[in-house]
Amino acid sequence: MKKIYAFMLMAGLAFFNAACESDATLDETRVADVTAPSVSLDNVTVNKFNASFTVTLSEKGNPEAREFGVLVSTETQPDVNNSTVLVTSDLAEATTTLSGTFAPGTTYYVCAYALTANQIQTSEVQSFTTDPHYLGSFLGEKVFNGYCLHAEDNYPITVTITADEEDETIGYLNGLSSFATPDALALEPVKMKFDIEAGTVTILDGQLVNEPNYGPYLYCAMNPSTGQYVSGDNVGVIRDGVIYFNSLAALIVDGGNAGVPHLAYLDITIQ
Repeated sequence: MKKIYAFMLMAGLAFFNAACESDATLDETRVADVTAPSVSLDNVTVNKFNASFTVTLSEKGNPEAREFGVLVSTETQPDVNNSTVLVTSDLAEATTTLSGTFAPGTTYYVCAYALTANQIQTSEVQSFTTDPHYLGSFLGEKVFNGYCLHAEDNYPITVTITADEEDETIGYLNGLSSFATPDALALEPVKMKFDIEAGTVTILDGQLVNEPNYGPYLYCAMNPSTGQYVSGDNVGVIRDGVIYFNSLAALIVDGGNAGVPHLAYLDITIQ
C-alpha cells in the first residue's frame, strides 16, 4: 500500500457519519480470509490546524492486521489514493493516537483503517474543519505590479504569498527575480508582517540576503522623489483586499556590485 505522509495545515470540529468503503481484496494474495479485523475511530480532536485521532484495533482478524491508522481526505469517501495516511505498525497496543497538521479553513473526512495481507478494513467516516488562517485570502498566487525602473514601464509578475508555520501574521512574498543579472537570479522571499485590523503590511527592516555570486543584497524602500534608497521598515497599506507599497528595491550592498539594485519598483500593487 502506498503510504502518504504529507502534512498539509488544520482545526474546528464537525462529525459526519457515513460508511467508508472498504477496499477490495488484494489480487496478489493467496491467504484466505477467515475473520476480518475490526477497527474504530474513537475520537477526533482539533486545535487550529492540528488534529489528533484516537484509533482502536479491537480485533486483529485472521490473517492478522499488519498495520492500522487513519485515512484523511478532502473527499467525502477517503481511500488510499486520495488521502493522507497516518499509520502505526506497532500492534502491541490496541489503541493509538495519531496526529497531523492540515490546511487552514478546510473540511476533511477521516476514517480508521486496518490492513491485513488480504484487504483494507475501514470504519465509518467522520469530518472535521480547520480554523481559517489569519491571512485568509492574502495567501496563494497573486500579481505583483508597479512601475519597474529597469523596464521603465509597468511590469507585472506572478508571485505567491505563503504563510509562516509559526506566526500567522507573517507572510512571504515569493517569485521575484533580478533584472540586473544575466541569469535572472531568483531572489529570496520577502518577509512581510500583516496587521489586518490596522490595514497595514510591513516589509521588515534588515532583510539582508548573503548572495555569493553578486554580493549580499538588502530589501529596502525608495524615495519616489529622489530615487534614493531608504532603510527602515517599509510600510504598505491594505485597501479592499489589495496590498499597496510606495516602493520596493533589492539593493546589492557590498562588493563590486554595491549600489546596483536587482529590482526597483514604484507604486506597487499586490492582488
